[in-house]
Amino acid sequence: MRFAALAAAILFVLAPTAAAAQTPAPPPSAGDQRVTFGIRPATATAPDNRASLGYSATPGAIVKDFVAVSNVGTTPVTVKIYASDAFNTPEGGFDLLAAGKPSVDAGAWTKPDKVSVSLAPRSVSIVPFTLTIPANAAPGDHAAGIVAALTTEQTGANGQKVSVEQRVGARVYLRVTGELKPRLAITGLTGSYAATPFGRGDATVSYTVRNTGNTRLSGKQRVSVSTPWGSTVDAEQLPPIPELLPGGLFKVTTTVRGLLPAGWLDAAVHVDPVPVAGFTDQVGPVDESVTLSAVPWAALGVLAALLLGLAAVLYVRRRRRSAAPPAEEVPEHATVG
Repeated sequence: MRFAALAAAILFVLAPTAAAAQTPAPPPSAGDQRVTFGIRPATATAPDNRASLGYSATPGAIVKDFVAVSNVGTTPVTVKIYASDAFNTPEGGFDLLAAGKPSVDAGAWTKPDKVSVSLAPRSVSIVPFTLTIPANAAPGDHAAGIVAALTTEQTGANGQKVSVEQRVGARVYLRVTGELKPRLAITGLTGSYAATPFGRGDATVSYTVRNTGNTRLSGKQRVSVSTPWGSTVDAEQLPPIPELLPGGLFKVTTTVRGLLPAGWLDAAVHVDPVPVAGFTDQVGPVDESVTLSAVPWAALGVLAALLLGLAAVLYVRRRRRSAAPPAEEVPEHATVG
């Protein structure tokens, strides 16, 4: 029985040097039919050193540029060329729509001049493309990728036929002029406190950082927890928030340790947005907080059990005393014979 499955491996051109951008994949294992190819920004004649394809333009403008598609393997290959909208994964990664899913933004505006390219071993082909910005394009940042893709049929370990798609892509960033609204938001902030029977406990804080504006933003984040009397404990240093596209999100969970069970605790999240390199967008910090119940229920339960046990012991003793017969009285002038 034949099954068709889709496996996509996406490598985006990030490095500024040709060597880094064209780093070959590890040698395939036995039976692995993958080939090694790449795509990167280029001039009309050769690959260049741009890390990505970046533009700033007005609505209605037309941008023409080039990508270089290369085959660094030892066998000929024919790859499909197309553009696709970009989005953020929940982990903040940069990804493209699955093959066959229609684009509605910058991916739909980007049209390579060729739908496929046939490459001899160790060769490079320059592919022109056109980015046509609609007259009603929304101001702000838009992102896409120009993809080179190869679909091959392989046999899995169980003998089934599997369609495997290899994809590599060059990122496309476009800023449409107009009113810019750079903004991050903290949503879904929750927290819980895990006490120990005696001593300090830990607070777990979870939240989502969302790009609710229209420009790309990264950021720095900080989490702290305060007691009612004002002492504060900071979480361990958190990693930077990755670059988020407009509408993108990044989920965070962190633990603040060594907190006294003070009855309640206040967890605070602070985010300093960071504009994209080369832009000077002015963005204010973002703060959110939530109150956590920090009652040492386990310790209170142990104490309550001890008190109940003590009360039970006292009650039993009192019942025994009240149930004991009174001592017999001996007459004052009684004679004992």
